[in-house]
Amino acid sequence: MCRTYWMSYLRKGSARGYGGHTWAHSLPHLSSLSRVASLLILLLAFSQGTSADNQKIAIAEKMLDSFYRFDTQALADLLAEGKDAESVLYYQAWAEAANYTIKQRKPCFVSEDNLIVCAVTVFDDFGKTLGYTATDTFYLTVESDRVATVSFEGDDPMIFSILYVWMMVFKSELFEHECKDMFEGGKTPAACSRAVVQAAKDFIDMF
Repeated sequence: MCRTYWMSYLRKGSARGYGGHTWAHSLPHLSSLSRVASLLILLLAFSQGTSADNQKIAIAEKMLDSFYRFDTQALADLLAEGKDAESVLYYQAWAEAANYTIKQRKPCFVSEDNLIVCAVTVFDDFGKTLGYTATDTFYLTVESDRVATVSFEGDDPMIFSILYVWMMVFKSELFEHECKDMFEGGKTPAACSRAVVQAAKDFIDMF
């Protein structure tokens, strides 16, 4: 086959195609298959990611169950060892002594920065004395089926901050005894919690 004829053959073949189909019809078909395959891969990856997130959320929910049931051993079993675990266990003992009860508990969710966020509104002896409810928000990461890191914060109103300052001035001995190293490695969280409740009552009685 001479070069001229070969090039002519290729041009006809590219327009005519082989096996009775033209390339013009085959290419869109292949493109559609490629898009479908890409979509399936994305759906599979999303499904796997969602499944992993759901497992982590389930562990976070179990942690909250243990925390607010005041089941110290069950809570400890879910926490990786470290300072975060010590802080959570301290807070649990503090909460139990102040008679925390759940008023509203929202489902945990995964935030945009890949933290598991759990919010629980509680009523306790502090709120009963000072007239408010507060929401605890936990921020967690989960690794190997255990809570690897956890931090927490409350939205207690200004009056609780005022109480804390008042305690530092008029009840400073508490920070040398019951509340020594409060939330910083202290060993008497329950005694501290009860002492703060009593201080709140003394504070309110002044007015």
